Amino acid sequence: MSFESLADRDYALEAGRVRTDCAWVLSDRDVWYPNPFYVGLRVPHPEDDSAHDYVSEHGIDAWRDLTAPKTVPPLEEWEIPY
Repeated sequence: MSFESLADRDYALEAGRVRTDCAWVLSDRDVWYPNPFYVGLRVPHPEDDSAHDYVSEHGIDAWRDLTAPKTVPPLEEWEIPY
């Protein structure tokens, strides 16, 4: 990583600390970073046109269900491969 990209990420981190209502932070280098301090429901990436099309057709709740992290059940003791 270059010093420029590290400075860019630091800027996004500090901007996110101030703006906890924004899910994404746009840096001076025109790069979107997810805001780790965002408090709220998930929203699509600002430049993801397919997500915006899906949301306009099916609604934001359907998009959240579609992109929710999937939970994987833990392996039983007899399924552990060692």
